[in-house]
Amino acid sequence: MKLDKKYVIGTHVMFYEIDMISEFVRSICNSVEDIENKDNITIDLFFNMSEFFEKIDEDKIPKSELILKFLVEVERLKKIGVNVTYEIYKSDELYTIGSYRRDLNYNNCNKCDFIVWGESDCLVPREFFMALESISRYSNENNINRYITTFATRKMWDDSWSILEHNDFENCKFYDMKEEGWKTDKSSIWYTMSIDEMNEINSKADDLDIRISNQPKFDGSLLVISSDLVKAGVNIPHSCYACGEDASFEMMCKIIMGNSYVQFIVKNILKVHNRVHPKKREYVVGEQDFENVKQKRKSNNRWQQFHKICEHNLYSLGENQTKFKTVEDLD
Repeated sequence: MKLDKKYVIGTHVMFYEIDMISEFVRSICNSVEDIENKDNITIDLFFNMSEFFEKIDEDKIPKSELILKFLVEVERLKKIGVNVTYEIYKSDELYTIGSYRRDLNYNNCNKCDFIVWGESDCLVPREFFMALESISRYSNENNINRYITTFATRKMWDDSWSILEHNDFENCKFYDMKEEGWKTDKSSIWYTMSIDEMNEINSKADDLDIRISNQPKFDGSLLVISSDLVKAGVNIPHSCYACGEDASFEMMCKIIMGNSYVQFIVKNILKVHNRVHPKKREYVVGEQDFENVKQKRKSNNRWQQFHKICEHNLYSLGENQTKFKTVEDLD
């Protein structure tokens, strides 16, 4: 398959996610295997070693080994023929996933046709580029230039998310993390799914089931953004740092595009977002005794304060005069 369009997949990787990223990299390799002109694809990786919120447990791993683990994945990507750019961030000045994704959008909207938000706990489907090229041809024929593309998810929180859910999971139960089955049922967003399991589900699709929505609805993993949408002014507001940067982008889509907003949803091709991957928070000082990712994150009081700042700013977007909070509001 030869690509007509140019893509950048940009991924912000925290130091504590380093043991998880190999699966994401493997899924990228899987998705580009049949692409002839792999130089149309750029993979950008930002390895964030900032200790603004979490300290690196150097009794478990030296910083030099963290960097080495990261560079091994960089080399794996270089060997498959895609363009690879990367940065290793060692400053303790706050730079979050929101900062990275905002810059990714601005810096690449004049270089690529599509900007993709990768995540270290995400798996890219094998059919990814085939689906995007098909949608691109349709959008060109119908003069649709500013749009989002999303791939199917597993069972989400409530019915408002059903438009995004894979056809196989629409009628499944949503599991609260306190309910039996929350981490063993493949339909659950809390289940850690492998690449092979994802490929098996997607192999059943003979044709693409593509829906169109005029209401923004998405999470931030593997979000595909047409460059013209960013050129129109849609981006993450500077008031939104993290834990809601995707929701703020969603809000800006609606504010700027209004009724002209277009979102393509590939309903029968599953992307995986392993939200509670067991390797998601490794090598953080003071977190070894907690059972899961959620508990580890909640144990960090400074992060919880920051989370409240992010929520305040997110809910203050739009038509009001509420003052935004800043990092200086942290105790």
